Amino acid sequence: MLRAFRTNHPRACTAALALALAWAAPAVARQSAEAPRFPTALPAGAALPEAPKATPVRADAFAGRVNALERVTACPKCDGKGSRVTRKRESRGQLSKPRITETAEECTECHGYGFAVTASRVGPVLDALAGGLAGLPPGLPTGPKLMDRARTVLVRVGSGGDLVDAVTAVDRNELTGGRLAKPGTPVTVAGEVGEPIALPGGVRAYPVLVDGRDLVLVRAPVINASPQRGPVLVGGSLAGAMTGAEWDFGRTLVLDHGFIVPRSSPQKLRSDDPAPDDPVANDAPRNP
Repeated sequence: MLRAFRTNHPRACTAALALALAWAAPAVARQSAEAPRFPTALPAGAALPEAPKATPVRADAFAGRVNALERVTACPKCDGKGSRVTRKRESRGQLSKPRITETAEECTECHGYGFAVTASRVGPVLDALAGGLAGLPPGLPTGPKLMDRARTVLVRVGSGGDLVDAVTAVDRNELTGGRLAKPGTPVTVAGEVGEPIALPGGVRAYPVLVDGRDLVLVRAPVINASPQRGPVLVGGSLAGAMTGAEWDFGRTLVLDHGFIVPRSSPQKLRSDDPAPDDPVANDAPRNP
């Protein structure tokens, strides 16, 4: 085929070019089919709902929600460490101190990932945190530290694997099933994010495709750890649906006062590490 391009014969060049295009067309079609399409702007005449009023949250209550989410997402059998450490005390005679050895084994409940395997308690706690992200008093001295803690735990939840699917199942089913909760209701879903859309007033909204067909616009997220593209976990307070225009993305809902974090694959925790807050385990010699 390359030799044909080097010849001066016009028919040979035309045939070679047609063959090259025919060879490349399926690959381009596959790439277009695999990559989800995202809107780059709102359709003409589209009207977005007003943001719901943020519910005020005291600093101690906000910290309590962050702590609660850390607890309920941690495996109860290994306290979220991914492993269980057993210690053995060996006597070495009356004149010598006893030898303490420890053995770390992968947790049989979470299989080393440290996440809870049941989501019934996680969903309400996650919704409570998502619904209060914009409620801290402005200018609060401890505000930045509290938001950093919230960001850390939300990013951790985003790497929860099957836990994310279980936690977001109810909201995902309501979204794809056409049911709409009342404004201000906390909503958490997982999907694919695209480039942000510029809205009037210098605000940006992140389009998130849920199940490849329904769209959620995360407007001005309070916690924004969004990748440029790819799977994400998002949440916030439901503002309502876009009205006044139609497009190819089905019904479009808007979330405000929320978060957007990457959804990544879960990683196993190191089973040979002792608990970081356990001085006995850290001081004890390890088995070779």
